[in-house]
Amino acid sequence: MWEFEIVTIEKAAPPTASPADPWYRYTIANRITEISGVRRGSRDEVAQFVSHSVQRLNARHKLPSFSRSI
Repeated sequence: MWEFEIVTIEKAAPPTASPADPWYRYTIANRITEISGVRRGSRDEVAQFVSHSVQRLNARHKLPSFSRSI
């Protein structure tokens, strides 16, 4: 199975007109898909969010898919 995992979490420049809070850029990937994003918060908060996202993606990926014949 091709499970998602955290590739990187690194400090990023804040978007324009954003509060002075820290921002982080993250990358999640498996063998065929790469997902990148940015999130505001401490590194621990962002890491927790990304970890939870990976868990949800992997749980969703493990659900059985059903096909129907018409």
